[in-house]
Amino acid sequence: MESVDFGRKINYVPMYISWGAGILVGLLFFIFTKVALLSIILGITALVVVALIYAWMLADFYGYWELSETGIKYFNYQNFSVRFQSVLFPFSEATSEFKYTDVKKLTVVVGKDMNAPANILGGSFYAPKKIMFHLPTPYYLDLQLNDGREVNLDLSADWEDSEIIEYVIAIICSEADIEAGIVKQENSEG
Repeated sequence: MESVDFGRKINYVPMYISWGAGILVGLLFFIFTKVALLSIILGITALVVVALIYAWMLADFYGYWELSETGIKYFNYQNFSVRFQSVLFPFSEATSEFKYTDVKKLTVVVGKDMNAPANILGGSFYAPKKIMFHLPTPYYLDLQLNDGREVNLDLSADWEDSEIIEYVIAIICSEADIEAGIVKQENSEG
């Protein structure tokens, strides 16, 4: 079996922009005021603010994971502090990994007012591509592991490729000897 990957990893572009903005603000302030300490403080502040904005904006669009012969590897971007660290230092990211036999339960979670693509556990409805990425957690696999952990593997970036998703669900269910379920997510308002 070839490895199959989903989602996107946080790359070096946000880091370059954040560090560039911090250096630019610090240099410009130093050129105009000649106050080194204040320039450094403002440069670091600009770096942190730009990185925070990136970490906040990247929340719904990144969630890289990979299915291989041995198991599943993923980057856990669920936590804001992890996304912030990944924006500033993408080379320091650590992957988490587990084997198929560690999976106790698999559920396909579908966002509110949206259904799974055709051929995925009986889903047969259409959701326009424009609205897919505006849903907070539109489409993902919720895996319950034997050790009590819950892992959410995002499918939203690759939702159109239903054949691959169907294949991945079949592989996980086959290797873990479990059945898949489907849940319609209700988004809380307010």
